[in-house]
Amino acid sequence: MVTIVPSGLVTPAPGMRLDIISDFASPPQLLSHLPCPGSFTPASSVQLRNLMRVADNEAVRKSAYEGLRSVGPFVCEAFLKIVKDRNKLARLLGYQDFYDMKVTAAEGFGKARLFEMLDDLEVKTRSIMETARERLATEKGPAALEPHNQSHALAGDTTKATDPYFPFENAVDVWGRTFAALGIQYDGSVMTLDLCDRQGKYSNGFCHWPQPAWRHADGRWVPAHANFTSLATPDQLGSGKTALETLLHEGGHAAHFANVDQYSPFFSQERAPTSVAYAENQSMFLDSLAGDAAWLSRYAVSREGQVMPWQVVEQLVRNTHPYSVFMVRAMLVVPYFEKALYELPEDQLTPQALQTLADQAEERIQGGLSPRPLLSVPHILADESSCYYHGYVLAEMSVHQTRDHFLGKYRAIVDNPQVGADLTSCYWRPGNGSLFLDLVRQLTGKPLAADAWVARLQLPTEGLLDKEKQEYEAAVKAGPKFKPGQEVDLGMRVRLVHGDELISDSETDGGFQGACAKFKAWVRQQYFSGN
Repeated sequence: MVTIVPSGLVTPAPGMRLDIISDFASPPQLLSHLPCPGSFTPASSVQLRNLMRVADNEAVRKSAYEGLRSVGPFVCEAFLKIVKDRNKLARLLGYQDFYDMKVTAAEGFGKARLFEMLDDLEVKTRSIMETARERLATEKGPAALEPHNQSHALAGDTTKATDPYFPFENAVDVWGRTFAALGIQYDGSVMTLDLCDRQGKYSNGFCHWPQPAWRHADGRWVPAHANFTSLATPDQLGSGKTALETLLHEGGHAAHFANVDQYSPFFSQERAPTSVAYAENQSMFLDSLAGDAAWLSRYAVSREGQVMPWQVVEQLVRNTHPYSVFMVRAMLVVPYFEKALYELPEDQLTPQALQTLADQAEERIQGGLSPRPLLSVPHILADESSCYYHGYVLAEMSVHQTRDHFLGKYRAIVDNPQVGADLTSCYWRPGNGSLFLDLVRQLTGKPLAADAWVARLQLPTEGLLDKEKQEYEAAVKAGPKFKPGQEVDLGMRVRLVHGDELISDSETDGGFQGACAKFKAWVRQQYFSGN
């Protein structure tokens, strides 16, 4: 049953959208199995990706990759039905396809304009990617390009070297002090953090708002209530750094939406017309700090109180900067795959065609099969995050453009409260009442472009090291604005939980640091009591 609306567009029968959502409202809770001698070991997708980074045994890495690769065949039948229904809905509403509908609703411009911007970045970074793959094969051997080996070749040694300086139990304290030093406030928010992995937990970090922030017409303020989650395994190598980057990222989302100050909650909710790129720009700008020598020399500190030495920072830069283009291409491949998927004629939507399409996209954009198989990316399955990933690409463009702006204007980002003030007034207060591209131009004085990002990728490693060493030495001398364990006021109540278990609460446990202290004790008891 359909009805005709005055615009002449065909409107789907009531409930059609709900049917599509309910068919696959979120990715299935899968348990991939990692073969051990004579047995199978359950592991989440996050654990499998981490094993591919840190496991020295190639057989373990290969089985982890095969576990991720098995997601596609498991979901393909149900997923293809949803792809057909999504396209049917979009075309009834007058769009080219589902991707065109999603990007138009969220970004305010169509699929064609989006891929003009993405094509520019893809062309400008293709030769950089090809050079990086050749370099990796020369340095680590041709086997390093295999999908199950690539993450380990790039991160194995670096992860081991940096791990002591990211104790998992200190991550919440470091996040709080980092944001406080930037002058970030949460305007009375209540935040509930569920940070550790467990069986059956949704396999992706996220932040959602049961209560958006907004202001009544009479001036009364309604603060946000935010819930965010990560999937840390605290006793696993690399978990501390991953947890901290997730806190900076999801805490950035929470800071953004806590500071939207408009006369309706619709301006501060996370779905369309809130731009995906607008939302991700805030979080990705803040998690980018974890790669700066100026931040590492203040906040990457071991349990014994030792600051990460310059030699480790130098190793990190040497091991990652020449290959940072791989992250660009890994981001680009998702929207190119989804574009091709929703443009495929319906009679060609078969399980084999789906897997072939994914493999071809990986080969074309990443130069070979990806360490993260496309069909294991949870975003493409869930209704709310499908045809969404381009937002990360546009956001990363704006991150580099925004960083260039702040470094040109203030010469420093880390521990600079002027940065927090500018983010709040320009990017955060308007909410979705302003277009993302307009906000970037307003803050940086330039239209959004890939130029700053590409320039960073093209920067010679030695030139980057010279710059980073100067910033490292100055930051070591200055130290962090707030010392470890020092109380900070972020203008929020923090609740740390593990599922239904309340671990600590800043309202009843003596403030932010009181809540952090109880969380540290809980982590040590749960994961390290046998050591």
